[in-house]
Amino acid sequence: MIAAGERSDSLVANGVGVHFEGLRALEDVDLHLRPGEILGLIGPNGAGKTTLVNVLSGYQKPSEGRVLVAGSDTANWRPHSFPRNGLGRTFQAARLFPEMSVLENVEMAAVGVGRSRRHAREQAHELLEYLGLASRSNVRANTLSYGEERLVGIARALAVSPKFLLLDEPAAGLSPQEALDLTRLIGSIRDRFRCGILVIEHNMQLIMRLCDRVQVLARGKTIAIGNPAEVQDSPEVREAYLGKPLTTEAASRMKTDTAAPADAMLSVDQLVVDYGSVRALSGVSLEVRRGEFVAVIGPNGAGKSTLLSAIIGLVEPKSGTIKLEGRPLGSVAIESRVGEGIALVPEGRRILSNLTVEENLRVGEMTRRTDPEAARRFEDVLQRFPILRDRLKGYAGRLSGGEQQQLAIARALLSAPRMLLLDEPSLGLSPMMIEQVYETLAGLNETGLTILLMEQNASRALLAGDRAYVIRHGAIELEGDAASLRTDPAFDRAYFGFEADTGIVAH
Repeated sequence: MIAAGERSDSLVANGVGVHFEGLRALEDVDLHLRPGEILGLIGPNGAGKTTLVNVLSGYQKPSEGRVLVAGSDTANWRPHSFPRNGLGRTFQAARLFPEMSVLENVEMAAVGVGRSRRHAREQAHELLEYLGLASRSNVRANTLSYGEERLVGIARALAVSPKFLLLDEPAAGLSPQEALDLTRLIGSIRDRFRCGILVIEHNMQLIMRLCDRVQVLARGKTIAIGNPAEVQDSPEVREAYLGKPLTTEAASRMKTDTAAPADAMLSVDQLVVDYGSVRALSGVSLEVRRGEFVAVIGPNGAGKSTLLSAIIGLVEPKSGTIKLEGRPLGSVAIESRVGEGIALVPEGRRILSNLTVEENLRVGEMTRRTDPEAARRFEDVLQRFPILRDRLKGYAGRLSGGEQQQLAIARALLSAPRMLLLDEPSLGLSPMMIEQVYETLAGLNETGLTILLMEQNASRALLAGDRAYVIRHGAIELEGDAASLRTDPAFDRAYFGFEADTGIVAH
């Protein structure tokens, strides 16, 4: 049955919930995509966007709720029924068949929905011509550039003659000019094929330029829906990305220390990192002085994790330098960087779930096991994190998210770092646990530990930090002392690409 206000020719989700072993990835989510409409789906990291797209396209069964495709309930559909009923999608990774030609990749999608081989080939030729890829028809897919791979993914989705097209982060890894070209292409696809298009994307400029309506998810729930200007001006959306606005009391606690700056401990100069043909960092430069608490703030996909990976040695830069106290780290192995006093608390915590809490901690002290101070450090960590002492013999996988974050920090501290790197420490935590984590970091910083933090929760990071950098699309957009950045009119433009307080997307 179609609910009141819904069109029978639309893609509809009603009350969709998805639960993974007690984790509510989606909760009571509604969505309505009309033919010929472009709907943007945005939200911070972990909001549930890809889970929702997987439900809409049959890759994930909902725990509750239902999905209707042009009036038909999909509850009993098998995965292949979705494209055969007019639903096409792309993926965050192109997922092409690497040894097949470009033409064969697109042709296969059409054959998969029942086209004859001749019809499928004709359609594939037409689509590749339309997308400017006709000259690449006969090359193997594994020889394509990154941008070409993304276009072939779109061609395959169009080969099913979709009534509804779901694009999962189509602009990921594209240059600003390529993203602008993609914006025009998606508008052209809507006009040519008259399909409804759902765009899941972190590129705010693309979303705000392109979409008729925008729906925002946070923690698995819809928090806003409306036209781009309404969503851009929504306090709830801003809070979802940046964290709660600072209270007067909190603002009064922001660091305003004007002491003479110390010497640089870490210097990053014109760092460039590529993943194949995708540029993840474009000439990033920053400095962290001894004893400082520095935050690097930016939306998901901005390059924060890549920056930390380069500093710790997990990825090799294409160019640029990283120096620790003036010494280049270019050829220094990861274990030697840890030995030099750098420790990383990774995104998602990466604790060893099947080991006990104590075994996880012992892993952290491996590089310092023979240090005569090791036993004292172990006891100091347990005093700082008393919950870990209580859980010492229990499996780490049974800890709550906040307790796992404490374990991840404690494990890093056992390597006796002089500089602590943290990647999204507030991700997935309750507000109370976020406060506990940041209070712990403030206490560590007061002991003299230098901290470099990557964070999406801008409000809380700015409250904790001495200085901050704003990163977007792999480049530093803004920098300054933390206390003044939060009220800087340029902050929204740097973080989102918005003109501050104008409702206009920066070009």
